[in-house]
Amino acid sequence: FVIICVGAAHSFAQFGSAQSTPIIDDTLKIMGSAVNTSVDPQYLYEFEKTKYVPPTGKTLLIMGQTVEGINDYMQHFASQPVPGGWSAYWGIPEFSGIETAVTNETGSTQHHQMLIDSFPKSVLHSALWMVGKWDVAKNTAKGKYDDVVKQYAEWAKAVNRPIYLRIGYEFDGPHNALPPKQYVKAYIRIVDLLRKEGADNIAFVWHSYAAKPFNNEPLAAWYPGDDYVDWVGISVFGHAYSTDFGPYCNDVLQFAKHHQKPVMIAESSPVNGIQPDSNDVWGQWFVNFFSFIHNKNIKAVSFINENWTSLRIDGISEWKDARLSNNELVGKAWFLETSRDRYLKQSPGLFQQLGDAK
Repeated sequence: FVIICVGAAHSFAQFGSAQSTPIIDDTLKIMGSAVNTSVDPQYLYEFEKTKYVPPTGKTLLIMGQTVEGINDYMQHFASQPVPGGWSAYWGIPEFSGIETAVTNETGSTQHHQMLIDSFPKSVLHSALWMVGKWDVAKNTAKGKYDDVVKQYAEWAKAVNRPIYLRIGYEFDGPHNALPPKQYVKAYIRIVDLLRKEGADNIAFVWHSYAAKPFNNEPLAAWYPGDDYVDWVGISVFGHAYSTDFGPYCNDVLQFAKHHQKPVMIAESSPVNGIQPDSNDVWGQWFVNFFSFIHNKNIKAVSFINENWTSLRIDGISEWKDARLSNNELVGKAWFLETSRDRYLKQSPGLFQQLGDAK
């Protein structure tokens, strides 16, 4: 485990800011202006039975997703505004990666408490792994992991800040093999137990893969009900290489609208990578990505700043290095876009903006 170093030598501010040329400045303006900031009126609807939603016209900015990836981000961009939230992961079978650091089988490290301690004015974006394989969801629904959930509840109450909990993230993804009935039972049991334990600072996120679903089941089959869902989440990976994110993504957006829930991009990354010697990814992926955020009134976005080639994860062998530090101009364009007043970063008033008095 490596403690985040905010005083690293290669910060974004040192990427030639004092030596910016008119050509670079003009290129950045062109890159930034390519983002379509218009909002489709159909996605401006009232939210019901939800929690920790940014004000009108605002989007919560979150980064992740491993200690290593977050270290890299802070080492290169220490002088930039700190994001409003950070992502971390854990699994329902054991209380691991929460209070202490754990390096998992992917070769990456998770540590919720480190993010709490290092970024006191930011929120936590916590992803709870739960799959249909190995009877994980079935055992969750039966109560086998109730003690783990109770431990998490006690920890969550103690940290005393907004937490966005993604229960069984990408529930409809074929890779998770989650039968809808098992998932719904497990999800409801987790939420009921967290509420019973008094963990009132948790917003519950129902996170869809937003692609072809497991066994072609309908999206609604996985829905635990409006009283159990505060947010609807989607994944955006290959989707953003086109202006059309596809019918499955659109179905999730329409479902969220019908149920009057805010939408977050819960996971996102340009899977073909960010190349050091080419700025093409900006036009090929980032422009579509940011335009989607504006157009669809996305209320929170989590970007995964990772070198995918260094992670041992099944099914992503073709994914590339997608760290913003790979390309100076793409990094500058990222911060040009996220410097807009729309994006909420770490601040003393962030929790109040999200409707929390702490």
